[in-house]
Amino acid sequence: MNLLASAKPGLGVALALLCWQAFAWSGSVPADYFPGLPAIAAAGWGLLRSSDFVTGLGTTSVRAVAGLAIAIVIGLAVAIVAGRYPLLRRMLEPLVGMLRALPPPAIVPITIFVLGIGTQLFMFIIAFASVWPIYINAANALAAAEPVQMMTARCFGYSDWEILVRLRLPAALPEIVTGVRIGAGVALLATVAAEMLAGQSGLGFLLYDAAFSLRTPEMFAIMATTGALGLLFNTLVRQASRIVVGWHIAMTALAQPT
Repeated sequence: MNLLASAKPGLGVALALLCWQAFAWSGSVPADYFPGLPAIAAAGWGLLRSSDFVTGLGTTSVRAVAGLAIAIVIGLAVAIVAGRYPLLRRMLEPLVGMLRALPPPAIVPITIFVLGIGTQLFMFIIAFASVWPIYINAANALAAAEPVQMMTARCFGYSDWEILVRLRLPAALPEIVTGVRIGAGVALLATVAAEMLAGQSGLGFLLYDAAFSLRTPEMFAIMATTGALGLLFNTLVRQASRIVVGWHIAMTALAQPT
């Protein structure tokens, strides 16, 4: 049973790859625009032997991680202050609702004029895109404290800040971790988008160059690499979250059907 459960994710990937290859074999789309898996794998192997690709992979990873780290610091800091002062949280709600709806590529042009093309541009775009799920999850979790626990803490003489730090913040950690996991995926998406529009390196730049040079197998190989990188980010965040909310993960697993 445990072996079958661990194999399920792999079966899903295998099924998707089988459907891809079957569609490529059908000839519904010319092979120049929808190559089969062997052609994509060959292109991917060629990319792995290219120093530009390896460097681009590292550049994209570093940018995404650095931007996500900035977003975590800003998002949690603002959420904690908003949790302490409900008026501030209510004031921020409409602004957050508007800003989170802006797609990262939409703010690239104006950001170039303000920050230029460089590290500052990428850090701003990535942090801007990924901060919202972190802040929203944290702010909502901090605002959803159990009333009985709050009253009990007040009976013991806890101050508002003590209640926030010792009661509300620990209870909000599972939702905060969920926000970080979502933010990690958004950070990678924003990194690739920014590199496609304003970069001269990274996976996004390589993807843009391959697509508009009609190197279709190489384009799909880069897309597959980006997806695998996103899966790696999610796995690393999930493993790191076990240190913070391992107790919650264990309780959730007990409630899941086999």
